[in-house]
Parts: sequence; structure tokens; C-alpha cells
Amino acid sequence: MSEPLRAGVVGVGSLGRYHAQKYAANPRAELVGLIDADAGRAAEVAEETGCRVFEDLPALLEQVDVITVAAPTEMHREIGVAALDAGVNVLMEKPIAATLEEADALIDAADRAGKVLQAGHLLRFHPGVRRIGEQGWDRQPPRYVEANRLNSFQPRSLDIDVILDLMVHDLDLILHWVQSPVVEVRAIGIPVVTDKVDMANARIAFANGAVANVTASRVARKQVREVRMFQPHRYVSLDFVEGAMGVYELDEGAAEGPVPGARGDQETLESADLLAEEVDIFLAACRGEPTIGVSGIEGRDALDLGLRVRAAIDEHFQQYGIPADLEEVRS
Repeated sequence: MSEPLRAGVVGVGSLGRYHAQKYAANPRAELVGLIDADAGRAAEVAEETGCRVFEDLPALLEQVDVITVAAPTEMHREIGVAALDAGVNVLMEKPIAATLEEADALIDAADRAGKVLQAGHLLRFHPGVRRIGEQGWDRQPPRYVEANRLNSFQPRSLDIDVILDLMVHDLDLILHWVQSPVVEVRAIGIPVVTDKVDMANARIAFANGAVANVTASRVARKQVREVRMFQPHRYVSLDFVEGAMGVYELDEGAAEGPVPGARGDQETLESADLLAEEVDIFLAACRGEPTIGVSGIEGRDALDLGLRVRAAIDEHFQQYGIPADLEEVRS
């Protein structure tokens, strides 16, 4: 086995801490160090993962081959470009950047350096999503996709709205499956407990006739993470909370069942550590191995669609006005 890649983490809040743990546990990597604006938190995570705290980014970049960037989104471009220019491979937590221009700067820097830039869209590594790919079903564009992602409120990622915080996971999956340009986005969303949109729903139409309906909330009472994909002769459902997958295919001779005229069943999938999978796949890509990691371009595509959803919400407000009780929240 070749020498482990030297790894670092920039930002060890709720997500970055987990990245540090995964690098520390992965035989492909040696966790060298980390950086965080909170010195106490940095010291705590460094102690639990057996690495050191670095005082500044240049010092860390001199000592590593790969990094995860889990800092606030507004810092992604600055940190990512500096790392890539220093010859360091980058795994960027989602969203890849705050704007398309910033995403383009990251992609350009990766191209110049000949280094890996991947985006942290975890759902790609879910056993059910991987099953869809292994069966070749992702090469058969769906006619309709429905996604619901509801979380209780958590005081993290409040620098971005629910679209780029939660919905972007499903937007990436939908783009991956549909493989067609977006032709129309209609959306509605409202702030509830923050000054940004906390609940949103979008209807997305594609050039090939497919339609997706996507709902996201970070102020729900109950956690829901479900995707349903309808193809001409197949229906696939994934419940990411319960770890369940249902597959039904049209069959005139099918016996009576939960879906009349279709054969299939619901099964419980084996649990998987999606972040560990993501980190391992990233490390493999950094060694030049073919992987299913989410590229910087795919991360940009998900960001682009997320920004189009946000623009559609703003357009809705401009056309119909903002309810009086929300004006104060947004001001």
C-alpha cells in the first residue's frame, strides 16, 4: 500500500469535526492538522483526533496533500483557491461556494493546478443511490421526482438559507438523475426563525419533459428525508431516515400488492457511514483512481440550481408581496 496522504481540515465546527474524525480513522490518510477560528474548539478536536493545531492556512498547506474545507460558505473561494494554488487537493463542503463566480474560480484553480476538487454532496454515496447507479437506472431519466427534506432547527449553517443548506442535496441528486437542462423554476419560501428562507418549495421543469417537486425545511417538528423517482416503467422510493428502499416495476401479471399492477418490494438497506465513504472516495481520486466523487462542476451545477430557486422565491415576493408579519423578520 502506498504512503498515506497527509490531510488537514479547515473549520472544525459540526461538520468539520466529523471530517477530521474520518481522516484520522482512514488508512489512506494521515491527519496532520487543522485550523479553526475558535482556538478552544480547535484544541479539543486536535486532541481527540491526534493531530496538531496550525496558526494559519499557509503553514497548514505546506504540510498536507489534501484538505477538507468546512469553513463558512463565504470563505470557500479564498481558502479553496489558496489550497489548489499550493498544490493541495480540496474536498469542499456543500455548497461549493456562495456564487457562481466563486465556484468558477475554484474550478479554474483546480484545472490550473491539475488537482482534485470535489464537492460534499453525501447522498451520492447512500446505498440506495449507489444501487440505482449499479443497476443502470440512473441512465434512464425519470419523468417525475419528488423530494422532501425536513429537519428540526439546528443553530448551524445559518450563514446560508435552507436552499443551500438542505435542499441542495436533493437538487444535486435530481440533476444527476435527470441529465437535462432546467427550463423553468417556480418557488415559494419564507423565513421563520432566521433572516433567511427557512422553508421552501420548488417546482423544476427540464427540457426533456421531466418535472421535480422539492420541499425543504429546517424548522420542522419531525425529521423527513425522502426521495421518490418515477420512470416510465419503474418507481423507486428512498427513505434516508429509515434506511428503506422500495422498487416497483410495471407487470400486468403481478399479484396484488402495495402497488397494483406492479411487482416489487420494500427493503431495509444496510447502514453506511456516508461521510467516511465520501472521504475515502476523495482520497482515492487524489491517488488518480476512478471514483464516483462529486466533481467541482457538478457542485457548481447544484449551486446554480439552488440560486435559481432562490431567485424564483424573490420573484414571487416581488410579484405578490411579503406578508406583513414577515417584513420585520426580513428587515
